[in-house]
Amino acid sequence: MEKHLYREMHEMEDTHWWFRAKRRIALDLVKRHLSCERTPRFLDLGFGTGSMLADIEGLGDVVGMDASEDAIRYASERTGATLLQGEIPESLSRIEGRFDCILMLDLLEHLDDDLVALKATVPLLEPRGIMVLTVPAYQWLYAPRDAYHHHRRRYSRPQFRALMEGAGLSIELISYYNTLLFPLAAAQRIVSRTRKEEPGPDIKIPPRLLNSLFERIFVFERYLLPHVSLPFGLSLISVSRAAGAIEL
Repeated sequence: MEKHLYREMHEMEDTHWWFRAKRRIALDLVKRHLSCERTPRFLDLGFGTGSMLADIEGLGDVVGMDASEDAIRYASERTGATLLQGEIPESLSRIEGRFDCILMLDLLEHLDDDLVALKATVPLLEPRGIMVLTVPAYQWLYAPRDAYHHHRRRYSRPQFRALMEGAGLSIELISYYNTLLFPLAAAQRIVSRTRKEEPGPDIKIPPRLLNSLFERIFVFERYLLPHVSLPFGLSLISVSRAAGAIEL
């Protein structure tokens, strides 16, 4: 991403409802699915400005890798995790050991070859380790905001499933999410595309009460995801393991 996008993320992700709720949902799934009898090791690939690193570092040993110097700089202000600068998948060979949990949150859509990157990441999983992935949903929602954030693509659930299975992953959970607010978000994106707006900044923190309401609505989905695969949503989320792994 561009330098100014990291600054925008750094300024907003501790306050904006979307960033906060997304992290809480992902963290809840990590706690539900992670099975480890020792101190777990976490790897966050494409960690942005480090808020998720800060959220998980109390759970175990944390390593993060991002391609951007700005990401490293911003994340170092938030977390004591081990931070590595490198492209994915090209620099994965620099990462030592295996991990009980690997997170790739809104990363795959930025990569030229998502399948190659995912295949290269799977060997870093411990035999019973989990991988938590999120991606934006529906190519028909591709809008100026996607271009502005250098998204190569958006995904349908069948495409997302085929990607993980092609990389040698066994899926435990796959679902759309950001479902309850989907009509509002989808309408905004369709209008943006119809108007042929030029790509540019479009994330703003709503008024305090509205920001809190949106966060509460979105984060409520963490109670639904363990029990039901949501039928539509602005994004997709999954939990998977290396194919053949056995959860004890």
